[in-house]
Amino acid sequence: MRHPIRERYREMRQRFLVRFSLEQRLAMNFTRLVCVLILASGLILMTCDTVIFYYRMMHGLNVQVDQILSDSQVSANPATAGQGLNPSVRPFVRILASDGTVLYQGEMFAGSASGHADPFAPPKMGGDSYSVVTRPMYREGSIVGFVQFAGHVRQGPHEFGWKTLELLVVTVLMGALSYVLGLRFSRHTLQPVHESQARLEQFTQDASHELRTPLASISSSLDVAMKTREYEQGITAAKGQVKYASLLVERLLEVAQLDRAKVDLGQVDLTALVTAVASQNMENCKERELTMQVTTSEAVIVEGDSLLLRQLVNNLIENAVKFNEPGGTVSVALDATGLHVGNSRGFIAPEGLSHVFEPFYQVDSSRTQRGFGLGLAIVKKIADLHGWHVSVTSSVEAGTDFIVRFA
Repeated sequence: MRHPIRERYREMRQRFLVRFSLEQRLAMNFTRLVCVLILASGLILMTCDTVIFYYRMMHGLNVQVDQILSDSQVSANPATAGQGLNPSVRPFVRILASDGTVLYQGEMFAGSASGHADPFAPPKMGGDSYSVVTRPMYREGSIVGFVQFAGHVRQGPHEFGWKTLELLVVTVLMGALSYVLGLRFSRHTLQPVHESQARLEQFTQDASHELRTPLASISSSLDVAMKTREYEQGITAAKGQVKYASLLVERLLEVAQLDRAKVDLGQVDLTALVTAVASQNMENCKERELTMQVTTSEAVIVEGDSLLLRQLVNNLIENAVKFNEPGGTVSVALDATGLHVGNSRGFIAPEGLSHVFEPFYQVDSSRTQRGFGLGLAIVKKIADLHGWHVSVTSSVEAGTDFIVRFA
């Protein structure tokens, strides 16, 4: 059975979540926390202040009464004791006989009973707030009267009400300030999260698009094979598309793993690594009628992950080979400051330079060059993991040059 209050709460919460953004909700929660802390601390301070004030006041009144009782003439003759008091304390004193008869009454007690009074009942002393200390007077072990000393209470209900109002005003002002600061802080803090979410959504859309093409081709090839009964040709075409999709999935996994990869740092001989990778791509250059020029400084040692760095170098060289034209040159240059990999006949338009490191971006939008658009994205991630900087320059005359700076 559904509880109506819970259902109502869920409905209101859902409306709240829809109406306000995540940043606004965080700012509201922060504001609520600040207001609660201000109110709690303010009430605690007001309570402590009141307690301490009353303690000091009562202590002061008792000290005054002790001074009065220390005079032996007071207990010896209570009826005339009031006249012998210090004029500075006389207005605050009332002296009663043991039966409650008023023997002396100062100005502070003018509003109370003048004939007979109960020494243990709070006296009526006008509209202001007062506190009264009553102490018995002894003579030879017997109570012969009572001394009462009154003190004005400066922290009455009126003052407490004003302090409460001041606390509420301060809370409202600090709450408004906290909301503004909290909103700015949450927006600044969540900006990388939103950017990461946007990149993830774009990556998912691109990956879905890339996978849709080979899957559609597989389905089409199998349909043709079923209709024409040319099973071998259809199955061969389908297997080619399956291989393409498998390679795409592998590259996607590589990109995903790099996002959470931990670099296994060590001393890497980059000269030997670049020379080996360049040699592996030499045959591919010959097939495409390209010339490879490799220039390396001796003993370029860097701190990094050898497996990731091999992938970085290989992706750059493969990219330079793939997007070159017959008769062109692939240049690989390594020195102590960085690595340069370029091709002489590959050109990237200025508007495409800022996108070449994005996943699935390909300069050749017609897809005449077979690829996934992930190689340079992997290069960028590996460079970032090592704290390096990768950039690209391109012109019609000089071709395209990728530069990896080690610092």
